[in-house]
Amino acid sequence: MPFENAGSRARWCLLELTLSRRFDFSLYVCPIFNNSQSEYCSMPPTCPAIVRCGFARPTRSFSLIALGILNSISPATAQSPSDDPAVLADANDAVVAFPKEQWGSAGIQIEPARRRALETNIRLTGKITLNQDRLAHIFSMVEGTVSDVPVSLGQRVEAGDLLAIIHSREVGEAKLQLYQDRLQVELADIQDEMQTRIAANAKELLSALRNDTSIEEIERRFRDRPMGDFRERVLASYAAFLKSEADVIRLDGIAQTGAVSGKQLLTARANRNADQATFQSRIEQIQHELHTSTLISSQAVKMAEAKALVSATSLRILNVPAAEIDDIDPVHHGETLSHYAIRAPFDGTVLTKDVVLSEQIRPDVLLFSIADLSTVWVTVNVYEEHLPLLDSLQNQIVTLQNDALPESDFRAKVFYTGDVMDEATRTISLRAVADNDGGHLKPGMFVNIDVPISRETKSVLIPSSAVQEHEGRTFVFVLSGQDEFLRRDVELGMSDEKSVIVEAGLQEETPVVTQGGFILKSQLLAELMGEE
Repeated sequence: MPFENAGSRARWCLLELTLSRRFDFSLYVCPIFNNSQSEYCSMPPTCPAIVRCGFARPTRSFSLIALGILNSISPATAQSPSDDPAVLADANDAVVAFPKEQWGSAGIQIEPARRRALETNIRLTGKITLNQDRLAHIFSMVEGTVSDVPVSLGQRVEAGDLLAIIHSREVGEAKLQLYQDRLQVELADIQDEMQTRIAANAKELLSALRNDTSIEEIERRFRDRPMGDFRERVLASYAAFLKSEADVIRLDGIAQTGAVSGKQLLTARANRNADQATFQSRIEQIQHELHTSTLISSQAVKMAEAKALVSATSLRILNVPAAEIDDIDPVHHGETLSHYAIRAPFDGTVLTKDVVLSEQIRPDVLLFSIADLSTVWVTVNVYEEHLPLLDSLQNQIVTLQNDALPESDFRAKVFYTGDVMDEATRTISLRAVADNDGGHLKPGMFVNIDVPISRETKSVLIPSSAVQEHEGRTFVFVLSGQDEFLRRDVELGMSDEKSVIVEAGLQEETPVVTQGGFILKSQLLAELMGEE
């Protein structure tokens, strides 16, 4: 059955709704009033209405009744009940009765209106940049000639991978110096060990002499033990003392018989005392010399080790690996001893490569730039009007989108909200870090940033699904009885994806229909039509 215009289609829907109520048909008004292209409803089988309207499959008896009523209405005189001011006035406080046992099948849900913060998003424009904390500009620390460059532009490298080898005279000389210093350390260690043994043997010998050990016993105990010239010096004085002591003893016995004069005895005793003093002083002198020589040898070891340590540190300052420093052998390595390796400081991608084979380089020449692209920075210029929001954005998660990747959303964490305003653009630079494991975010790419903003409000918020519209008027259904719903006109304010602010017409904690309101709206219109 053809229709002349959208108004005819709307009248048909209302008539059909009226007939469905009066003849107990389980039909509801189709929300598509302005489709006059076909006599059948264009809604698919998955129409969100509870039951599809009668245009889809009208029954024969229903169609005949509807046709008869439709033919009796003149388009010139027919008027939709919603266009009548009296009807609109009645609808404002209209009550819809709907049995509670049917709420579940109709999908009706009720929630109280609440006062809470409105969650909204502000869309800003940003730019993807390199993560400056994971970016390295690599220079050589020595002069030399490039002998090998095993990497290429754009190559993925790992920490420690070889980037280039430089033939450096400075590095070769430093390694040779370290090799010589280590030899000196070995020599000093040997000398110190020998001096320590000599000092220990000499001290033991002096202890034996103090205990009046015989010459024969001393010769037997210390015959093959190294002592340097300490043995000869101390034994000579000890032997002289023993001889003088023996002379005194011999003259003492003879002097009692009168065979020798007292003067000879006194001379012998004086000689004995002198030899004893010489022996004691020799012991003290040798002890001092032992202490001094031992101290000198140990200090020589420390000095040699310090010199070797300085040479090794010089190589470490040049960033020579510890393995190379520990294994320096001029015979084994030959000319490769002067090779200086440049390695990647962390996992990343070679972004620039400004070095070729046999090139003479200096420490002020940039060789490579390497960046870890697994994370990137997002730089956002925030205008003055949004400055009050900066404090709340610290450490918050924001959403990134790019027009070239419409189906992909990325997340970034704000770590710096800026401190200085750009005088030219009147903006503050906000920075966030985003994961980029897939490599989809390219430095230099522009992105849209959705910044979540929580707005404190004193107004009531309700779900957007609770709002109904008809003939330019906005209203909700509130539960006014056990099975009755009251239409309540409201004035709406700001909204987000799920909620809307009610500026007027609704109080806090009022039970509002959040789902299934279309069913109540259809029944309300049907009742108004029936009254006509």
